[in-house]
Amino acid sequence: MGEFDTLDDLGFINDKQFVCSCWGFLTRNNGTRDICERFIRNGGHFYDVISRYDSLCAYVLNRDDSRSGNTMKMIAPFLKAFGATDLQMHSASSDCLDLMPGSGQVMRYALNVMPTFITTSLYEHDVMNLCEGLDIPMGNISYTELSLDGHEMTRQEGRSLREASADITSLRIPKTEYKLNVPMELAAEDVKILRKMDQVVADMVPMQSSGSIMRSMTSIGSNEKAYTLLEIRRKTSVDLDGTAYIGSDTSDYQAMELVNESGGLALSFNGEDFAVRGSNIAVLSNDCTVAAVLLQAFYNEGIEAVLELAGSWDRKSLKEADFPDRYLMDAMLAANPKKLPEVHIVNRKNVDEIAKKSVAYRRKMLGFRSRAAEKQ
Repeated sequence: MGEFDTLDDLGFINDKQFVCSCWGFLTRNNGTRDICERFIRNGGHFYDVISRYDSLCAYVLNRDDSRSGNTMKMIAPFLKAFGATDLQMHSASSDCLDLMPGSGQVMRYALNVMPTFITTSLYEHDVMNLCEGLDIPMGNISYTELSLDGHEMTRQEGRSLREASADITSLRIPKTEYKLNVPMELAAEDVKILRKMDQVVADMVPMQSSGSIMRSMTSIGSNEKAYTLLEIRRKTSVDLDGTAYIGSDTSDYQAMELVNESGGLALSFNGEDFAVRGSNIAVLSNDCTVAAVLLQAFYNEGIEAVLELAGSWDRKSLKEADFPDRYLMDAMLAANPKKLPEVHIVNRKNVDEIAKKSVAYRRKMLGFRSRAAEKQ
């Protein structure tokens, strides 16, 4: 754990740690979708359909099999079929990387004071560029491992996958939104997506190259993010009540719920509906500096300090507050001269309202990339 325990040499014992995801918090762009757009015909919609299928399997049908939580695995063989190489993916990722304002500042702060980790479904090509852009050690990040160059693909298999991709992009994504743990009848378009994608996946597994690529990958889905969180706790010996987890994606829900129920900070940052429902604090902001302010409150005095700060979230109170690091607070205020970021305490009574606001804000900030359902 040498590179994680930045305070060990000073004789301090860590009682806090920080874990976060990427899209919507550290980055504006969805790196995987950008790569699909670069290499696959109608790649943006292709990604949206597969992402929709994955969400239906994992969160609506609650499937516990190889078809859920595997967006990244399902996409990889198609990238190979359309001729993508590892070098080209790395270059495309670099071109598309769009860091959130303040992301460098919040990561520098976190890395300097406590064990800090990122858990993301992104391919390692994206992660390498993220590390370079934010000066983060690769060893602090859990990501989807993928090497396309190590696999050969026959012309026939490549042709079959390209034909399958055309079938996938012909599918329409409905605007139907499904609530967590609320039974609903599937929209007709979603039924078509499930049937087609179930068949595509069944056809891919026996393919020599496709099967080999998917079996060689270590992907990070919702279950893996939760497992990674528990593994981090084991390695650092920091309990979940001393953990701050910032997430924004549906796949962060399980990990955030674990932290929330344990009394830690589960912060939804421009979160999707499920991310807000797993949180105790929700932030809507186009600048990450506010996260550093909330992290410092948590680091110094725990979740109660964050709740107290969020409960008096107005410019006058923040200017007069006896904050341990005025530089961070003043930097946040300066970055938001006209309107403060929205900071909400999330509870059962207001979660529906805040989730709706967060989804709308995310949609506005990230555009059509915020949810697959907005594609149509």
